[in-house]
Amino acid sequence: MAELRDDGAALLQRARVAAGVTGESGSDSTGSVSAALDENGRVAAVTVAGDWRSRLSAERLGSAVVDAIREAAVRRLAAWGEAYSERSVQPAPTAHAAHQQIEAITSATMSGRDCEAALVTLLEMVESIERGLDEVSGKLRQTVEAIHTGRSRRHEVIVEVTGGGEVVAVRFDRRWLRDAHDANLNRQLAAAFRAAYEKVALHGVEKLIADSPLGIVRRAGLVV
Repeated sequence: MAELRDDGAALLQRARVAAGVTGESGSDSTGSVSAALDENGRVAAVTVAGDWRSRLSAERLGSAVVDAIREAAVRRLAAWGEAYSERSVQPAPTAHAAHQQIEAITSATMSGRDCEAALVTLLEMVESIERGLDEVSGKLRQTVEAIHTGRSRRHEVIVEVTGGGEVVAVRFDRRWLRDAHDANLNRQLAAAFRAAYEKVALHGVEKLIADSPLGIVRRAGLVV
């Protein structure tokens, strides 16, 4: 149990460090659109260059935005993998009750009765994790594949994001786009993404986990 505890703590710390890596921004093949992701893998910023019309047609701009975001996602994944494989990361100390129970059990500082009670508590937590995994896995595919649509205030820009957070489409009002100022174009893009992510927060994977038994143990700090 002590070895499992130490291995789990090390893996958890490496995952947390890696999760904080955002990676480099991405761009489409013409360099007309750049995109940056935050530490959760969501679009933090999309910038359309002022001279995009000289390199892209209006019909291609939406797919160029998606291409830039996907390249940013690939770079973030590469940075995540590099950070996760870094062996010098040391597990951070934790004051969580569950971890303290494991420490007490493995260090033999608890009485037999207290040890038995602690093991029962830990077993209940493990069973909660198992129930949560079953519940989440049963609904996961439907949740991940669901499409959530975000729109700017006057529907100048429409963004489609899956429940798993993947950006699948970006569309523009053609008449508005024809004369749209660069700053306004980027502003309406940001507004559409915010609206899409608000819906994902209400109905996506994170909400599914939070509402399952797995969410309870996650809030207790046992799973990430």
